[in-house]
Amino acid sequence: MKPALAAAAQMICFPQIVLGQAEKSGAITIGQSAPLTGPLAKSAGFFRDATHAVFKDVNERGGISGRPIELITLDDKGRSELTATNIKLLASQHQVIALFGFMGAGAHRVGATGAQQEGLPYIAPVSGAGDLRNGSRPWVFNLRSGHKEELRFIAKHAQQTGLGRLGILFEYNSQGWELRDAFVEQAKASGLGETALVSVDQEGSELSIRDAVVTLLNEKPNGIVLGADYAASAKFVQGARAAGFNGAFYALSTVGGQALMDQVGIKNAAGISVTQVVPYPWSARTEASRNFLQFCQRHQLQASFEGVEAWMASRLLVDTLRKTKPVSAAKLLAELDKSPALEFGGYLGSLSNKTRTNSTFVDLSVYSRDGRFRA
Repeated sequence: MKPALAAAAQMICFPQIVLGQAEKSGAITIGQSAPLTGPLAKSAGFFRDATHAVFKDVNERGGISGRPIELITLDDKGRSELTATNIKLLASQHQVIALFGFMGAGAHRVGATGAQQEGLPYIAPVSGAGDLRNGSRPWVFNLRSGHKEELRFIAKHAQQTGLGRLGILFEYNSQGWELRDAFVEQAKASGLGETALVSVDQEGSELSIRDAVVTLLNEKPNGIVLGADYAASAKFVQGARAAGFNGAFYALSTVGGQALMDQVGIKNAAGISVTQVVPYPWSARTEASRNFLQFCQRHQLQASFEGVEAWMASRLLVDTLRKTKPVSAAKLLAELDKSPALEFGGYLGSLSNKTRTNSTFVDLSVYSRDGRFRA
């Protein structure tokens, strides 16, 4: 790696082939891998469409120094192995200068690792993973709060409402163990005392779910946090309700989206509390929400949590690109390190990495009997 490029990239060990590319005069391309087919397709579509709309506004005003900005989204069907392939295609075939808004199975470790291998900034992944926030991956820039902040909010809410003992369902893998440890830490800090812990395999197999239901309900928790993927979590809710569990369910923001509710069914989904890490998008109570709703009306978009997250993240990206001269992966990486936060109207958004404190915004919504999220 050339010394100047190495300095710009903060000594991150990136391949020279990408960082050494000269600026081109055509479109500035941003790459995304997301599950455009399968149960998460609706969520992925909300994020993609809101990003396209922000870029459309920018391009109609002359683009970035006269160059249009374009989002290239490849479908990974919710499979991490396809995410890895998509990253290679985005870097080599589409020559993107950044990876943006990854969602689903590939949003965590696969996306971040692939970004490092290709020498690309990894921006606004829809993931709460702790190892994207501990400073060990300085090419990763987060918008949303992490799982640790969400679990702290849940534990505090459970303590304040007198729920007492909480349990958690997590996947039997490194990400699940990270979640388990953070849950235990936050529960103790909030004065909840003993916790109930149970894991399932990533696929949520019938045997795994059946054992998890029996094990966790035998611990007699008053509330259960859903931390496994949406498919396994949905099967667990159905099994727990069938077994007579009438306690509270909390779902993390990366779990409790529309895909979870669709799989659980309205009858069992009603009353599930879901942590949210962006402003509530269906109300005009805050300036951020009002501005987002106006944005949706102008572009004929359906309001959603994923949409408001994309709206803020893509505007932050555009703001940074305007200051990036010349536009390249290395220059963008260096500019992201010093790019300031933007005020969205009651929500201060920034693309945070090791140099800045990550967002700690968390709120709670409840899935209602009419099939909607309520603040």
